[in-house]
Amino acid sequence: MNAFSRSGAVRDGSRGRGLSRVMVWASLLVVALSLTACASKPVVSQVKLNLAAGADVNPDARNRPSPITVRVYALKSAASFEAADFFSLFEKDATVLGADVVSREELLMRPGDSKPLDMKLPPEAKVLAVFAAYRDLDRARWRAVRMIEVGKEVKLQIKAGARQITIE
Repeated sequence: MNAFSRSGAVRDGSRGRGLSRVMVWASLLVVALSLTACASKPVVSQVKLNLAAGADVNPDARNRPSPITVRVYALKSAASFEAADFFSLFEKDATVLGADVVSREELLMRPGDSKPLDMKLPPEAKVLAVFAAYRDLDRARWRAVRMIEVGKEVKLQIKAGARQITIE
């Protein structure tokens, strides 16, 4: 038998090879789609905060309560935040904290204020840190740190008292 069919067309088996290639590509496509469908979604931590400034917050020289600036940071690690001095954080926090910062919020709290703050944090955010700009630094506890569970909903109170900030 020769290479010509009855119709006069050349038979070289290329149709069979073309079909095989289509099947291979279709199989690869199915596998790729299956892998992307099974890939887990990034875990996000939902952090719901309530910030509260006491009626006696941040007393001035005459012992009158005063507004206070509060910063809330989501960090990868607490090390640089805990090692920094007040003025470095106050004046150049982005430089001092560098790549550890995932998120940063700043609020001005007046005596007696209460404000909600909701944050959606990516998995690399493992620490919640707060900074408060107290007038009397020598007698104030101006920072606090709290580890957060990745992928969990977290509800916390941040309280700015007369001379200390806390996370509860």
